Amino acid sequence: MKEENIIELPNDIFLKGIRDLLEEGHTATLRVRGNSMRPFLEDRRDSIKLTAVTHIEIGDAVLAEISPGKYVFHRIIAIDGDNVTLKGDGNVHGTEHCTKADVKANALSVIRKGKEYSTDSRRWKRYSACWMRLTPIRRWLLAIHRRLPAKWR
Repeated sequence: MKEENIIELPNDIFLKGIRDLLEEGHTATLRVRGNSMRPFLEDRRDSIKLTAVTHIEIGDAVLAEISPGKYVFHRIIAIDGDNVTLKGDGNVHGTEHCTKADVKANALSVIRKGKEYSTDSRRWKRYSACWMRLTPIRRWLLAIHRRLPAKWR
């Protein structure tokens, strides 16, 4: 198996560089770290392709800076004026908050198990709408998901 060269940097340094690239019109693909977007994006397996923010709306998966140097990739669940409320798909409790200006990137696509899915696709939009409606029972769905063998996730 081919060995990968992996360099880890603090998010505040790394994502500042990514933001600069996005502002220049480039896209960036990042490997997912953490479990907040489970069950659909798995830690260190899946990736997200990001693009500069052109608009935001409820249901969008975005990269946002929730406090200086602290970034999350979560879904927008509410917008009230300039205030944005975020929640990870894998989060049962709690939300994060930021302003519209703190939303740094939109997900252009997700790469799950090596297959790319556009966030503009019907499939992605259906999944997003369905998952957001399932918020009251996410706890149980995520508990089942955690118990599945890794090859089924």
